[in-house]
Amino acid sequence: MRVFVLLVSAFLTFGSTAFSDWLIENVDIPGINPSLALNSAGYPCIAYPVEGTGVKYAEWDGSQWLIDCAYSLTYPNIAYVSLVLDTADTPHICFPRGNLLYLTRDDSLQWQSEELEFPGTERHNSLALGAEGSPHIAFSIDYGYILAYAYRLGSMWNIEILESGNNTGWFVSLKLDTDDNPHISYARRSPDLLMYASMDVTSGWSFQVIDSLSDECNNTSLALSEDGVPHISYNAGNEVHYTYWTGSGWHIETLDACDSGSFGWGTSIALDSDDQPHIAYCQADEDYLMYASWDGSDWQYELVDTLPSYILRRGDPDIVLDTLGRPHIVYWAGYPDHDLRYAWNDGTGISEGFKEADCNLLCGYPHPNPTLGMTTLQLFLAADSHISVTIYDVSGHVVSIPESGQFPAGTHDTSFSVTTPGIYMMRIVSEDQSLVRRFLVLD
Repeated sequence: MRVFVLLVSAFLTFGSTAFSDWLIENVDIPGINPSLALNSAGYPCIAYPVEGTGVKYAEWDGSQWLIDCAYSLTYPNIAYVSLVLDTADTPHICFPRGNLLYLTRDDSLQWQSEELEFPGTERHNSLALGAEGSPHIAFSIDYGYILAYAYRLGSMWNIEILESGNNTGWFVSLKLDTDDNPHISYARRSPDLLMYASMDVTSGWSFQVIDSLSDECNNTSLALSEDGVPHISYNAGNEVHYTYWTGSGWHIETLDACDSGSFGWGTSIALDSDDQPHIAYCQADEDYLMYASWDGSDWQYELVDTLPSYILRRGDPDIVLDTLGRPHIVYWAGYPDHDLRYAWNDGTGISEGFKEADCNLLCGYPHPNPTLGMTTLQLFLAADSHISVTIYDVSGHVVSIPESGQFPAGTHDTSFSVTTPGIYMMRIVSEDQSLVRRFLVLD
C-alpha cells in the first residue's frame, strides 16, 4: 500500500503568504543520485544506482511502486544515471561502467544493454532522445578529462570529442532543441568555470564561458525554452545560481546563498508552459530541500522537506513538471541510509510573495508523521526570538501549547505528544511570522 505524508505549510511574512501541499514518501532504501521522468499517465518513473547492486528502476503503476533491477553490478559502484522515457513510455537509461552503457526495456519487460566502446567513462552523463527516438548522450571521461558527445544513427554510435584537458566535463546536462541540435551545460575546474556548448548543422560546435567562479561548480542543470533559449541552474561557491541567455549575453543571479554544494548536493531546473523557471536545490547549512519558482516578477520559495543533519551528503534533486505545471522532485536523504524520496505538489495551495530572505523563522515538518503520539519538530531561527507552538484539533480548539518562550538563534528540536487519534494543526509563531504544519495521529 502506498502511504503519503501530507505536508501542509503556510508562511505569513510581513503580510504575505505562501501555502502549498507537498506529498512525500520513501520509494526505496537505499537509492542515490536519482533521475526522474513522468510517463504519459503522469506517474513517476525513477532510475537510480544502488551500491553493490547496480542500477534499479522504480515506476508507480497507480497503486504501488514496481521496482526492478535494470542492471546488476556488485563492483565497482555506479554513481550517476540518466533516465528518459520515449513516446511509448519505454525507459532509456545510460550510466558509466568502465565504458558507457545504454539500457532500454523491450516489450517483454526485459532489459537490453548496449556498450559504447570508450573506456574510462566513470563520471557524469546526460541522456536525451531525438524526435525519432534516437538516443543522444553527453558524458565525461576521467582519463584525460574529456567531454564527449555520442548519438546513434541506425545501429551505429557516433562519438565526438568536444573538449579534452582543462579538467573539463564535470556535471554535464544535455538537452536537444526542436531540430535535435544538442546543447550542453558543464563545468571546468582549474580554473573554475561554468561552460555552455551548442551545435547546429551550419556552424558546428560553439563554446561559451558563462561564469568565472570563485569555487568549484558542483552541479549544472539545463533546460531549453520553446524557442531554444538556454536556462541553467548551478551550484558555485556554496550558492545556487540561475542564468539564461538574453540574446546578447548571460543574465546571472544568485538564487540562494545557502551552502548548497558542499554537503547539500545538487540543483535541477525545469521550465513551465510559459518558460518560467522552477528550481529544486538543497540547503546544507539548514538541511532543507527547497523549491523556487519565478512568478513573472519575483522568486517564490518553498521548503519541501527536511534532510538529516548528521549525514555527510544528501540531496541531488531532479525536478520535472507535469502537464498542469505541478512540480515533482526525486532526491536522496543521504548517508547512512540513502533513502530515496519522491515529493510532488498537488497544486491545491496558493503562493503569494513569500521570500525566504525575509524570514527569521524556518521550520521542518513533524517527524514521524503519521505518529502514534510522540513527534518532533525542528526549528531554525536566524536571530534570537520569542517562539510559541500551539496545537489545534480539526475543530480549531487548542489541544496544547508545547512551547512558549525566548529562544536563541540556531536550530532547535521540540518534541510533544498527542494521544487521541486524528488530524492536528500546529501553529508556530515568531515575532511577525507564522507557520502552520499538519500531522496525523494513528490509533
